[in-house]
Amino acid sequence: MSSPETLTPRTHWHGVSFGICLGFVAAYFQFKVPPVLPTLFEAYAYNPIVAGGFMSIFAVAGMAVSVHVGKAIQRDGAGRYLAGGFALLIVGSLCGLIWPEQGELMLTSRLIEGVGAAVLAVCMPAYANMNSSPSHLPIVIGMQSCWIPVGQLGANLVAQPSVDVGVWQPVWWTGIAIVVVLAAWSVWIVRDPSILIGGRGKAKDDAPGGADSPMTPVERRAMYAAVGLFFLWQAQFMAYFTWLPLFLVEVHGVNAGMAVLINQLPVIVLLAFALGTGFILRAGIGAAPLLAWALLLQAIGWLLIPWSDNTVIGIISLVAWGSAAGICPTCLWALPSVLLGGHRAGTLAFGMVLSGRYLGILVGPIAAATLHQWQIGWTTIAVMFGGFTVVTIGFAIAFAQFTRRARATA
Repeated sequence: MSSPETLTPRTHWHGVSFGICLGFVAAYFQFKVPPVLPTLFEAYAYNPIVAGGFMSIFAVAGMAVSVHVGKAIQRDGAGRYLAGGFALLIVGSLCGLIWPEQGELMLTSRLIEGVGAAVLAVCMPAYANMNSSPSHLPIVIGMQSCWIPVGQLGANLVAQPSVDVGVWQPVWWTGIAIVVVLAAWSVWIVRDPSILIGGRGKAKDDAPGGADSPMTPVERRAMYAAVGLFFLWQAQFMAYFTWLPLFLVEVHGVNAGMAVLINQLPVIVLLAFALGTGFILRAGIGAAPLLAWALLLQAIGWLLIPWSDNTVIGIISLVAWGSAAGICPTCLWALPSVLLGGHRAGTLAFGMVLSGRYLGILVGPIAAATLHQWQIGWTTIAVMFGGFTVVTIGFAIAFAQFTRRARATA
């Protein structure tokens, strides 16, 4: 995946684990709203459009700051920006706790949290990858690709006992407590010279091909292909998970509780395959070819939906889509390191791909909802997204070609 000289000779698990935990916390803050949204609606009667913005505002914040924060951290190191991210998460949470009855102020608090979470999300893969040895890098990438489902699961587990008694505030206070612990941990991290964080120490190398070497034109084109990949894949991913429960209710007549239960099947399969893909990459399988095959499998999952009234085909569709949804993000997170190597794949590169991810989060559910509003049937929408996923394979091929050119001219 990366040449040995571009990575630390041994894995600094302290830095890797810190990076991955940054991602878990960012995902917790992003997904803490859905499990308590019914409780919030009951208590404050929010305008539905404003309430819908509680999630989408995170995508807007991420698109606005990810690349800029990535450049700044690459130049100056992560210390001050992490501190700012932690402060924004705490301030945003406190604003939500103080003024929850005003929907616009609650939305503003989510915007503040979104900027803070974007800082953590940019740092997550950079910390984890830079501190990994070549032999452990594929496994580390597999671990970090689980950040969204793990954060989502954590938010659900914290929210469950709270919503049972009709309160939501413990979810916010728990987030604040986690950030305080993470901030204390970061002080230790920043002071440890053996851990790579960008902009200092071993992460700074003025030699050609070192950490601060700018991307060549062909490398930049490859990164744009990776950004497009992240956008297109994330859009269909969010469309699937956002609207699958409603599809099950409207088309197959299952009750809402059963729809939520069925929706967990692809999540479970996703987690298993995300971790397993790290070992596949470690065995020497290229990330871009594996991604192309996984995208084809995910397209098949979409295209089988019109026949999902057959139980066997329905299960095959869920498993095919869920397994590919585990393989794809692991490969996607690997792309900057595949192209640039472990040390050069810093916060700027991951800020770029995260911008594509946030755009997909914003566009995917809205696109599916718009098609549904136009009275296009769910099965037709599934076929359209299946074709959309096939098109995404072209971006994987383009990335592979640009990467080969970059290596040939290195």
